[in-house]
Amino acid sequence: MRTLRGLRALALSLLPAAALLTGPPAAAADGTGTPGPAVRRLPLADGAFGLTVTDHRAAADELIRTRLTRRAGLAEVVGTELAADSRGRPDPWLGLRRMRACAGRENLALPPVGRRAAWCWDAAHGDDTTMEWLPQGMSTTGMADAGDGAIQNRFAIAVAWHYENPGRSAAGCRTHNLLRLTLIDHTTRRYRHVLLVEPTAKGEAGQGPGFRFVTGHGGGVVWYGNHLYVTDTVNGLRVFDLGRMAKVDTYGSGVTTYGVGADGRSSACGYPYVVPQTHTYRQSVPVPAGGCGARGVGGRPAARALCFSWLSLDRTGARTAAGGTGGPGPYRLVVGEWYGAARGARVVRYRLNPIGAPAAPGGPGLLALSGGRTVVEDAYSADRYTGLQGGMTWTDAGGVLNFAFHKGCETLPNIFSRTWLGDTRPTLTTTCQTRDRSPDGILPRGNWAAGTVQALSHWPRRGALPVDELWGLTEKVCPPWSGTRPDAVRTPLDPRDACAGHFRSGPLSLRTVFAVGFSDPRVQGLH
Repeated sequence: MRTLRGLRALALSLLPAAALLTGPPAAAADGTGTPGPAVRRLPLADGAFGLTVTDHRAAADELIRTRLTRRAGLAEVVGTELAADSRGRPDPWLGLRRMRACAGRENLALPPVGRRAAWCWDAAHGDDTTMEWLPQGMSTTGMADAGDGAIQNRFAIAVAWHYENPGRSAAGCRTHNLLRLTLIDHTTRRYRHVLLVEPTAKGEAGQGPGFRFVTGHGGGVVWYGNHLYVTDTVNGLRVFDLGRMAKVDTYGSGVTTYGVGADGRSSACGYPYVVPQTHTYRQSVPVPAGGCGARGVGGRPAARALCFSWLSLDRTGARTAAGGTGGPGPYRLVVGEWYGAARGARVVRYRLNPIGAPAAPGGPGLLALSGGRTVVEDAYSADRYTGLQGGMTWTDAGGVLNFAFHKGCETLPNIFSRTWLGDTRPTLTTTCQTRDRSPDGILPRGNWAAGTVQALSHWPRRGALPVDELWGLTEKVCPPWSGTRPDAVRTPLDPRDACAGHFRSGPLSLRTVFAVGFSDPRVQGLH
């Protein structure tokens, strides 16, 4: 591993001179075929990746004042049992669920290093194996609060899920890409699903405010204060306010309505609580059709439009690899792109206002504004990677800008890669394993959990205790075995595929939430 001094010198010497917002991977400087840098900085043209904001707080407050009058805090949502629906009928579906210890082959979906948390989802209601709901983005109160790591006196984790409804009529509460949020109490491991909603001017009756569900992939989530940032892939960002959570009138497993009905009663697809949207941030340059798909636009990212695939929060201040002083500075909302087959996905960092800065342009805890547009701090191209499902940045005490990425490899071992600005190591693990002509037919590459890893989130401390944890999750499920006997399969099974040894009639969950030591050399040494 390079020395810190060497890393800084290398980072300072490799500032790019390209003039495009996207381009082919950086070539070797010496013409020998040596790999170019893993990540390079992109110069920003005027207005590049800037977003404009729409403020929905007035609509949200009117909705709460007139319709959603039963406000709810985080303690109620993750700490209060509900044994019956809104009509008083017993309904176990409404009760708090609990993260459980992973067992058996589920452990293949956990990183092969020392773990601080290793949780699997509740099995009683199918959260662990449902193919209708897929967990995606994740964030914690550990980054949301700059003090003790708690919000509303709770240590908690937020996970966004989207709904998939293939082959069925997609409407109402079964709409494709419907978004819900799960709030997990870290102390008790109990959790509850809530619905993310958008205020509307009118309810079903045409009078008074209402609300509707929101849709999206939910690939990125950041918790900052009471604000919850959620990616809206081709458009930008949505912001929801956990300080404005409320309980609806009608709830229970049999409820399939949402919004405010003609009778004035509210419902949210059966869920008892909703989190209203307060802001949206939209990019002015549209993403070309299919531009956020596996290959981008002709095998490359769109030149000026950004795909909002994943999020994280960088709290390391004003230090930069370009020569910052290392002093205190603004936090950054980190936006990353996913392309399954196109290299050069961008990582763009937006300036965030401090929670305690009421006069800051844009508002406290929200994206900083200048001239009516968000402030883009910097942007980078991940030239040697494809398929990035999550990531984060931080600047160390020596001024070196670091990156950590989660790359998904389905049910094979996935990839965790830590790199830095100027890293040209030829040994970077950037592609999933493939078959070759070796005796077992496998060219191993993965170094991490199986099951398609998603978000990355740092948790520095809980209360007075420094914990320095790195959190992540996986999403996959192995389907029930329906093939021939293993000894009759002509093509050898891949021994590293987590589903290869699953020969049972029921599904196998590779769906986990985990934490490892952020500074653990066995983690930071992976690439």
